[in-house]
Amino acid sequence: MTEQDKSEAFWRDEQEAMEKAMRERIRRIDAEPDTHIYNLMKPGFCACSAREEWLTVRYPVEDWALNHMSSMHGGLIAAAVDTTCGILSANRSKNMVTPTINLTINYLSPAVKGDDMLVTARMERCGRHLVNVSAKCTGEKSGKTIATALVSFMLGGK
Repeated sequence: MTEQDKSEAFWRDEQEAMEKAMRERIRRIDAEPDTHIYNLMKPGFCACSAREEWLTVRYPVEDWALNHMSSMHGGLIAAAVDTTCGILSANRSKNMVTPTINLTINYLSPAVKGDDMLVTARMERCGRHLVNVSAKCTGEKSGKTIATALVSFMLGGK
């Protein structure tokens, strides 16, 4: 087996393991009580890449999540960003507790009912104490960028 074949086999195994772990984390979120915010938001696994260290989760935009302007409430967009980035952070840190210590978000266009929001989290850096993740929210149908964000997590927090 050539070095390239070994490398491809390694990344294939890593991808399979990451997909399994991401699906399981999202399944556990769905198992929360019906009144839990994660359960209400109905996150769904969309895609991920072990090699490039990113994860995409789908969130439906439903009536209950709309604000007075008929778009998804900004706090729920931030919660979706935090949840998606947190799943990626926990995976990268091998399941350490990773509390959010900072979340900066830029709202660029509304998330509207009927156009599911896709949140893509990308690992920027994983150090000894902090994990930095960027995120981009887009409308699945419209392709419009809804928001961008940077999120920092502390490794081994309580």
